[in-house]
Amino acid sequence: METEVTEKQSRWQRLIPMIILLVGMSAAEALYYILALVQFIWAMIEGEPNERLTKFGASLAEWTRQDGRYLTYASEEKPFPWAEWPKV
Repeated sequence: METEVTEKQSRWQRLIPMIILLVGMSAAEALYYILALVQFIWAMIEGEPNERLTKFGASLAEWTRQDGRYLTYASEEKPFPWAEWPKV
């Protein structure tokens, strides 16, 4: 009986991080649009993509992967801001 209560409490404790990460996922989606547009313009002007933006885009993609895994219960590891930002 105590185990069931503890499991339910731990599920409820997951709610706040999930809400924060869902908002973060929406922000990341908007950031992808901006990043793609800026990268396209940069490549048109300079002839090649911006390396810093490319690295940031790769780390953002890794974060969204980690975020999605946590949100769908495929992982118990919380992504950023509870862990370090992923490095590529």
